[in-house]
Amino acid sequence: MKNYNNIAISLCLIFSIYLVVDRIVNKTQKIGIVQMDKLIYDFNGMKEATDKYAAKMKHWSSESDSLEGKLQELLTQIRLDSLNKDKNKLNRDIQTFLLYKKSYTQYIQNTEENAKEEDKDMTLGVVNQVNEYIKSYAVEKGFDVILTNTQQQSVGYAKEMVDVTGQVLAYANKKYEGVK
Repeated sequence: MKNYNNIAISLCLIFSIYLVVDRIVNKTQKIGIVQMDKLIYDFNGMKEATDKYAAKMKHWSSESDSLEGKLQELLTQIRLDSLNKDKNKLNRDIQTFLLYKKSYTQYIQNTEENAKEEDKDMTLGVVNQVNEYIKSYAVEKGFDVILTNTQQQSVGYAKEMVDVTGQVLAYANKKYEGVK
């Protein structure tokens, strides 16, 4: 009888050790999918950055409109000078017009370059910020892996319950707003 008890205890002990080792070795991983495009564009930080960008574009556009207005005024003056046959004034106005036109063209080119650079910097800053929030969310919620899906759709299929885009978006917006 003692042998049966020892054998039963030994088997229970071996089975328990097996279960613990199996749990450690074959640990189920918590995996999530984030629809990155949706996350980025619905993120409050992106909305704020877009508003700031739009304000800059509006300012640049008003300056451009102002320069364009001056060019129109000079064209009108050149026409009047031509009708009045005032060659000296006509030459001065044409020279002024050419200078303004050159300034206007340079301003437009610089504005386009600045706009592209601003857009790139803004987007990169938001993406980096969102990536940090994804990492923070994963650590806080115990995820082993969070895959991001972009327009190229690198994930062929995922159960809907694995898609954590909405949860990450809510988390990121709270963090962005300073809510702990």
